[in-house]
Amino acid sequence: MSLPQSNRRLGSFVHKNQSRWTRLEELIHQFRRGSLSKRELDELGFLYRKVAGHLAYAQTYFPQHDVTRRLNELTLNAHNVLYGSVKKRRFPELLRFFTRDFPLLFHERIPFFLIAFSLFAVGALLAFFLTLGDPRLASLFLPLGMAENIDPKAGPAGEWNHSIVSSQIMVNNIQVAFLCFAFGALLGVGTVWMLLYNGMLIGALAALFHRVGESYTFWAHIWPHGVTELTAIFIAGGAGLSLAYSFFVPGELTRGESFKREGKVTIQLMMGVIPLFVIAALIEGFLTPAPWPPWTKYLLALSTLILLFFYFGSAWIRKEATPSENPTYSS
Repeated sequence: MSLPQSNRRLGSFVHKNQSRWTRLEELIHQFRRGSLSKRELDELGFLYRKVAGHLAYAQTYFPQHDVTRRLNELTLNAHNVLYGSVKKRRFPELLRFFTRDFPLLFHERIPFFLIAFSLFAVGALLAFFLTLGDPRLASLFLPLGMAENIDPKAGPAGEWNHSIVSSQIMVNNIQVAFLCFAFGALLGVGTVWMLLYNGMLIGALAALFHRVGESYTFWAHIWPHGVTELTAIFIAGGAGLSLAYSFFVPGELTRGESFKREGKVTIQLMMGVIPLFVIAALIEGFLTPAPWPPWTKYLLALSTLILLFFYFGSAWIRKEATPSENPTYSS
């Protein structure tokens, strides 16, 4: 490239991008003097990515020029400010996610949560009444070997409940939750089946105990952790159904773009259900097997239900009808 051409290229490059470099420097200085608002921090991140591209361009065409050294220093300063800020804000952002963002995401996709609950209920009722009529049919709905290890007359307080049934149900439910979401990427067919099947499992177990008059004791050992565990499953199932729906009904977007956008949201829902499974496991491990009368277990289940209503219902209260804080920048 001749010298005049190189100078023209450099002059055009600087003229076109100088305002962005200056603005990025201003944001860096402002951060060091005090702090940036969320909008300004977002703008800093946007400009950092742009200037990093400018640096790559300058290193290619003007590797020895002062403008390249300036861009290198500017990019390094912006990186330190941006990622140092992100590191400091990590815990507050995580707290914000679980106290505000996750309940709001749940609220926005509650129709899919209700569909997931309905599919589970259909499977549970179907297996319950079929097994109630013929207990031999329980083997169709329970994991291999599980039906043979259950003695309903022994009551759920027996050894089998914790070593066999409870552990199998918990492992199964965690698997169901993540498979429900993963199968959403397969157009939701697997999600529907997993919800139906998991409902069948609970329905068949309930029928076996109902036949011998042990329903009251059975549910006393299921509901304390089951309320939280099943809520997590329904959220995961709703996430999978929502993901599949975004493919079939993309709106004004292409199917691929709609699917990609919804995937980013539903992954956050799956992150949110992880603590629910942890809480359910703690309840199942320490409170469910406690030698308390059955009515205390029902009270515990009711308490967890109320807390979940309060936690997710608070999204209605905290939801603010304000414009989005996310800024829009020109490319």
